[in-house]
Amino acid sequence: MAMEDVKQLVRELLEEVKSLEAKLDEVVKPLEETSSTIPMASGSLEDVIKFTEQSVHQIMGIINDLMKELEKVQEDVDFLLSLNPVSSIRSRLESIKERSKKLSELLLQVITLMSFQDLASQQIKRVIEVLDNIKKTILKIVLSSIEASSLSIEQKEKIVGKATEMLTGDRIFQEDVDKLLEELGL
Repeated sequence: MAMEDVKQLVRELLEEVKSLEAKLDEVVKPLEETSSTIPMASGSLEDVIKFTEQSVHQIMGIINDLMKELEKVQEDVDFLLSLNPVSSIRSRLESIKERSKKLSELLLQVITLMSFQDLASQQIKRVIEVLDNIKKTILKIVLSSIEASSLSIEQKEKIVGKATEMLTGDRIFQEDVDKLLEELGL
């Protein structure tokens, strides 16, 4: 093989390395962005679920208290009506009874509408699952790139072991992903 052939081969090899570096940059940047964005999104969604659940429970408690008070008003009105009051007072008491009944119906409608929280929580939990699956997919990509890398066998085994440990868990925590990416130099 002539010296020119060797030089040409080295040039081609350098071009391949540059091309590979460019492809790695294309993967690393979205990976870095995703690895920081997904956990924040998951955490924010979990916070939304907790906040809405707490708020709905508080609102439901208040509504239950209102319903009890309306029942007492109904009882008082019924008692006063049983005393056979004069017609003008009877008319007012019957009006109060009707408004009280209407308020009870409206509160029941509010309780029914509050069921949105449960449905919203279910949908948010599905989104969190999707985000976790995306994180797992990213880790699998990282694993396959580790296996193709020039790291020592010991380094590969260590990183693959940690990544596999993360993949087999129910949840993947950002700190674990960050450590793994740091060990990869990403």
